Amino acid sequence: MQQSIRQEADLIPRLISINPATERVLAEIPALHPMAIDQLIDCSRAAGVSWRKRPVRERQKLLARVQYLLNDRKQEVAELIATEQGKPVAEALVAEIVPALAILKYLRRSAHKVLRRTRIRHELILFANKKSYYHWEPYGVVGVISPWNFPFSVPLPQIAAALVTGNTVLFKPSPQAILVGQALVALFHEAGFPEDVVRLAPIADTEAPHFAAHPGIDKILFTGSTAVGKKVMAQAAETVKSVVLELGGKDAAIVAADADIRRTAKGIVWGAVFATGQVCASVERVYVEQPVAEALLAACLEEIRKVRVGDPLEAETEMGPLSNREQLDKVQEHIEDALAKGARLVYGGKRLDRPGYFMEPALLAGVDHTMKVMREETFGPVLPIMAVDTLDEAIRLANDSIYGLTAFGWTRSRRTAQRLMHELQAGTVMINDATSSWGEPLAPWTGMKQSGIGHTRSPYGLFEMVQLKFVSYDAGRNRSNLWWFPYGSAARTLMSRAMDLLYARRPGVRVKALAGLLPSRRFMTSMPWPAVVRNFYKLF
Repeated sequence: MQQSIRQEADLIPRLISINPATERVLAEIPALHPMAIDQLIDCSRAAGVSWRKRPVRERQKLLARVQYLLNDRKQEVAELIATEQGKPVAEALVAEIVPALAILKYLRRSAHKVLRRTRIRHELILFANKKSYYHWEPYGVVGVISPWNFPFSVPLPQIAAALVTGNTVLFKPSPQAILVGQALVALFHEAGFPEDVVRLAPIADTEAPHFAAHPGIDKILFTGSTAVGKKVMAQAAETVKSVVLELGGKDAAIVAADADIRRTAKGIVWGAVFATGQVCASVERVYVEQPVAEALLAACLEEIRKVRVGDPLEAETEMGPLSNREQLDKVQEHIEDALAKGARLVYGGKRLDRPGYFMEPALLAGVDHTMKVMREETFGPVLPIMAVDTLDEAIRLANDSIYGLTAFGWTRSRRTAQRLMHELQAGTVMINDATSSWGEPLAPWTGMKQSGIGHTRSPYGLFEMVQLKFVSYDAGRNRSNLWWFPYGSAARTLMSRAMDLLYARRPGVRVKALAGLLPSRRFMTSMPWPAVVRNFYKLF
C-alpha cells in the first residue's frame, strides 16, 4: 500500500524553483493534475456568484489593503524576487513593487469612475422616449497566466483589475517563479479577499492547454512568448473565449544625428541591460545615423563597462544573473550567430566563471538584419548597434519586424520626435527615454503586429475585464411602437415617409414627409411626443 502511494506521488509533476544566482533548488511544489484543476475552476465559479454582487467601492477598499500591505512588505517581496528571479533588490523595488503600488492606488481611486454606467442619448428620434445605458459586467472566471521575467508586476495589476471589476481569478504563475506567485496571492488573502475569489493555480506547463481551453474559464490573460501565445489563442478558441495576449518584442531605438550622445548612451545601455535584458520592452536593437555612430558606440562602451554584475542581494549589484539556463544558452547563441556572420564584439558577452547564470553584458557593432540578434527576440543583456545613412532607413528597418511592442527615439528636434512617434509601428513610442511607461498606471500596455492583442493597465485594461452590455428601458406609455405589426401597404408608405422625414437631403422633402405623416392615426398614437419635441433638433 505504501509503495503504491509513493509510486502515485512520483507521477505527480513538481514545480521546481531554482535560485539563478546559485543554481540551488529553492522549493519543489506539487503541480495540479487535471481533475484538481477542474475542481479549482468549479470553486472559482461558485465564488463568483456572490463576488460579482459586491459593490465596486467595497472591492476597492480591499485593494487599498493590498496596497498598504505591499508597501509594508516591499523589502521582503523585493528580496524574494531577487532570490527566485534574479533582479537586484533595488531593481525589484523600482520595476516590480513601484508599478504594482501605483496600479493598486489608481484602481482603488478610479475604477468606480471608469466602470460607471453611461446614459446615452439616442440618435434615432423614434427612440427618444427610452432610457438606455452602456453597462459593464464581469466575465466570470479570469485565468491569468504569467511569465518568469516579471513575476510580480505583470500579474498583480491584471489580477487587481479583474477582481475590482467583479471577476474571480485563477492565477497560474510561471513554474520558475512559483514562490513569488504564492507570496502575491497571500497578500490578497491577507487583505480580505475570499480564498476562492483569487486562487493560485500551480499548474505544470504540460497541463496549461487543459487550463486555457477549459469551458469554465471565461477569459485568459497571457503574458509570454509569441510562439506560446499563439497556442494559448488556439486553445482559447475551442470555447470562443476572449483573450488578452502580451507577447514578444524586438524593440528598436533610433538615434538621430542631433541626439545628446552622452545622455542617449546612458539611457540606451540601461534600456538594454536592466533586468538583465529579460524584458519584452527592452532596447534590443539600435539604429544610429552615420555621422554620430562612432561617438555613440564609444559612449555606450564607456557606460556598459560600468555595469556591476553580481549577486542580486548585494546592494552594489546593477545586473543579476539570467533567470534560467535555457535563456542564458539562447543569448549566447544569438551572440555567436552574429559573430559568425561578421559582427564585432566590442565588449563582454562571456559567461562568468562562478555558480549561477551570470554573463557580462554584450555590446555588438557591425550588425545587420541577417543576424538573429536583429530579427529574433534575444531577451538578454545584449546591445547591437547598426549605423544607417538616413532617418528614413532607420525607420524602415525599425518597422521591419514581426513585433511591435515598444520603440524609442533619441533626438533634440521636436519635428523629428513627432515623426518618430507617428511612423514607428509600436504600441508605445517613447522619446528620449526607455521603458519607463511601465511605471505609469494610465499608460496602456499594448502591442501591434505579433506583439499581442488587447490591453492591460490604464482604463483600457479595465475595459478588457468587463463585457459591454446595452440596457434599455421603455416605460410603455404609447399604445404601440411604429415598427410593430401589422405590416401592409399602409405600413410601407408610413415607413417610407418616416425615412424621408429623418434622412432626406432636401428640407422640402422632409417637410412634405411630415405633412404626410400627421394624418396617420398609427403615427400619431405610436410616437412619444414629449420626447420627440425635446429631440426635434435631430431632424435638422
